Amino acid sequence: MAQIKIGSYIVERIKELGIKTIFGVPGDYELVLLDMVLDAGTKWAGNPNELIASYAADGYARVNGYGAFVTTFGPGELSAYCGMGAQYAEYVPVVHVVGYPATTAMKEHAIMHHSLGNGNFSMYHDMVRNITVASTVLDDPSTAPSEIDRVLNAMVHFNQPVYIGVPVDIAPQTIYTRNLETPLQTSLAPNPNELEKSVVDKITDLLSSRKNSIVLVDGGAVRNGVIPECSELIKLLQIPYFVTPMSKGGISEALGNFGGVYAGGASTDDVRYNVEKSDLVLFIGSYKSDFNTGVFTTQISPDVIVDFQRFTINVLGTEYKLSMKYVLHRLSSVLKIGNIKVPVRSKVEWDPYPLDKLEVPKKLTQDFLWAALGRYFQSGDYVIAETGTSAYGIVASNLTNVDNIHMYNQTVYGSIGFATGAAVGSFLAGKERNTIKRGILVTGEGSLQLTVQAFSDMLRHGLNTTMFLLNNSGYTSERLIHGMEATYNKIPQWDYSKICELFGPSFQNKYYRIETPQQLLKLLSDSEFNLAHCTQVVELILDKRDAPISVIRSAEAVEKFNKAKQAQE
Repeated sequence: MAQIKIGSYIVERIKELGIKTIFGVPGDYELVLLDMVLDAGTKWAGNPNELIASYAADGYARVNGYGAFVTTFGPGELSAYCGMGAQYAEYVPVVHVVGYPATTAMKEHAIMHHSLGNGNFSMYHDMVRNITVASTVLDDPSTAPSEIDRVLNAMVHFNQPVYIGVPVDIAPQTIYTRNLETPLQTSLAPNPNELEKSVVDKITDLLSSRKNSIVLVDGGAVRNGVIPECSELIKLLQIPYFVTPMSKGGISEALGNFGGVYAGGASTDDVRYNVEKSDLVLFIGSYKSDFNTGVFTTQISPDVIVDFQRFTINVLGTEYKLSMKYVLHRLSSVLKIGNIKVPVRSKVEWDPYPLDKLEVPKKLTQDFLWAALGRYFQSGDYVIAETGTSAYGIVASNLTNVDNIHMYNQTVYGSIGFATGAAVGSFLAGKERNTIKRGILVTGEGSLQLTVQAFSDMLRHGLNTTMFLLNNSGYTSERLIHGMEATYNKIPQWDYSKICELFGPSFQNKYYRIETPQQLLKLLSDSEFNLAHCTQVVELILDKRDAPISVIRSAEAVEKFNKAKQAQE
C-alpha cells in the first residue's frame, strides 16, 4: 500500500476541503512542513505577522468555505490567538497548524526556545482549547491519520476553528494512505424524516394562520451557509424580509419586498415598528449579541418566533434537534407544491433606508458617505467593513439595486484591525474563484494602524484593493462612547499617501485625499477610479465629532447599558 508523509497527509486533507492557499509565517519548527505545502502544489501566502495570517485565513474561509494557516510553536501561535477567538465566536472554520519542537525534546522536558523555559510544552495547547472545537498535538505516527481526520471533521461539523500541533520529527514520518480513501464528512447527517416533516408542518400551519409574517435573516444564516435556502424561501413566500448588522450584505436586498436592517433601538423607526408588530417571525440564524441588537433593545416576543439554528429549530418556544439547512430545504419544497396558502400582507410601503438621501451637506459627513457608497457599489464587489464606525455606518448603504455583492464585518468579536488582514484572504479567495470584480476595504485610521503591514500582501498579490480610510482627525471611534477629548482616544497622525510607497514601491497605486462632499461625488463617478486597475487609497477627512446616526444611537445605548449595570453593582 502507498505511503505518505504525515505533513503531506495534512496538506492533502486541507486540499480536499477546497483550500488552495495557506497563510502563515515561517518558523524553524515548521519549515519541513512548509516544504510539503509547496510540494503538494498548494499556494503559500506568507504574511508579515501571525495576527494578519489568522485574519487572512478568516477572510479566505468566509469566501471559500474553509481556511488554513501555519505558525510556529509559542510566540507565533500566541500572536494568532486573537484571530482564532474571532473565528470561534463568529463560526468561521479555519485550521491552525502549528510546528512543534521534536517529541524527544518534549518528553525530556528540555528547555527549548519559544517555550516558557520550564520544560512544559502543553501550556499553549491548553490555552487554545477554549477557542477551538477540536485540537490535537500529534505524538504518535500510528494514530496521526485518525487524529487529523477527527479534528478536521469537527471543524466541518461545527463550522468553527481547530488546531493541529505537528512536532518537527513527526511531520516527515511516513504512514499508509488508506485513510485518504475515506473522504472527510463535509455534509451534516440527514434529519430524522418524521420529526422533520412534523416540524415543517407546524411551520406551514403557522404561516397559513398568521396574518403578519416576516423573515429575519441574521448572521448565523450567513455563517452556516444557508443563504441559498433563505433566498429561495423569501422568493416563495413573498413576504417582507429583513437583515441585521451581522448579515448585512450576506443576502441580496434585491429579492423584492426588502424591509430594511433590524437592530432593535438602533433601527430606523419604520423598520423597528414593522418587525416588532409581526405575529410570526421566521428568525434564521439569530445571533443576539449586543452590537447586533442595538445593545439588547430588540423587542420580539418568543411567542411569535420560529428560530432556525445550525442544529436546532425552536417553534414558539419548543426546541427540536434538527439541522436548519434540511428544514429550510423541505419547507421550500412543500411551498413549491402550492397547497399552502400564506396570507401576504401589503408590500413594503415604508422606506428601508429613509436616511439614504444624497443631499450635499456643507461638510463631508459619514451619513453622506454611506449614501454615496451605496450608489458606488456594483455587482461582484467584495466589501469588508472594519469594526467601529465603518461596520455601523455601512449598514445604512442601500443595496436594493445591487445584486451579487459580498459584504461582511466582525460584528461579535469586534477586533479592530481585523478588516485589513481579512481583506487579503477574502480578495485572494475571490480571485481564485473568479467571483470578485472589485475588492473594497472600508476602515478607520486607528484600526488600520494595527495591521497596516497587510498592505504589503495586497500589493504583491495584485489584489487591486480600493481602501476608503476614515480619518476623524486622529481620534478613535471609542471617543463616541466615552472621552471625546481624552488623550487615550488620540492616535498618531500618519501620512497615508505614502502607504503604498512604503509597502510596495514597485507596484502601481493611486492616492486621493477627499475633504468635501463634492470631491467625493466626483471621484465616485470617475470611470477610471471605478475600474480599480490598481491599489487605490482614498483618505476621507472627517470632523472628529462626526459619526453615522446608527453609531450615535448605539453609543447612547451602550452608555445607558453600562450605567445601568454599574447601578446594579
